[in-house]
Amino acid sequence: MIYRRCWLVLRRDSSKGHKRLERFSNEQAANCQCHHKVTDLTKIRNVTRPPRDKKKHAVVLTFNNDSPKAFACDSELDAKEWCNVLQMECLETKMTDLPLEEPVLFNTSLHRDHREQFHVFMKPSQCMDFSGECNLQITCDTLLLWDTQNPGLKITSWPLRSLRRYGRGQNWFTFEAGRMCDTGEGLFTFQTPEGERLYHRVNEAVLATVEQEDWLCCDERKTGTERRTRESTIPWSLC
Repeated sequence: MIYRRCWLVLRRDSSKGHKRLERFSNEQAANCQCHHKVTDLTKIRNVTRPPRDKKKHAVVLTFNNDSPKAFACDSELDAKEWCNVLQMECLETKMTDLPLEEPVLFNTSLHRDHREQFHVFMKPSQCMDFSGECNLQITCDTLLLWDTQNPGLKITSWPLRSLRRYGRGQNWFTFEAGRMCDTGEGLFTFQTPEGERLYHRVNEAVLATVEQEDWLCCDERKTGTERRTRESTIPWSLC
C-alpha cells in the first residue's frame, strides 16, 4: 500500500457541521483552509490499530458498511494518540443515544449467585482510561470487569445497588453507574452478541439483591416489633 503524505485535522461536532476529518496537502494549506477532502465520522463502526508488521504507525477506520480507511502517523506515539482520540469521538455512546430503562420486574426464578462471564468489548468512556476486549462477570452483588490477557487481573467493579439504570440491544449492553462507584458516575457500554442475555442476567441479580434487602428489612422490623411486644406484656409484678 502506498501512502501519500498529508495533514489531517479533526473537527468535532459544532454548528458548522458534524464531526469529520479534513485532509489537506500540508500544514500551510490547513492553516489557510485551502481546498481539502472530508471524511464523515458519524458513520464509523470501529477504530483500531492494525498489526505493526502489516501497517506501521497506522490507524484504521471501519465504517458501518464495513469499508475501511487507513492512515499512518509519523510515530507509534502519534498513532496511539490519534486512535484514542478517534475512539472517544466516534465510539463513545452518549446517554441520549440509548433507550435506557429502569430495572424491569419479570416472573423468573432468582438465583442468589451468578458466576457467568461474558466476553465483551468495552467502548471508550470519559470515566475510564481502559477500553477494548474484557470479561464482564456477574456475581450476587457486583459486576466485575476482568482483563482477558491476564484473567486474574481485575480492572474495576460496580456494586449492583449503584446501577441507576441499564439497557440492551441485540449487540450491546449498557448501564449508568452512580457516583459512589470506583469509576465515578457515568455511562458504560459494551459490545457483545449476547446483549439480551447479559441484560437479563444482570436484571436477575439486581432483583435478587433487592429481594434480599427487603427480606432483611422486614425481618428486622418484625424482630423489633416482637421485642417491643414482649417488653410491653411483662407483668409489673416481675419487675
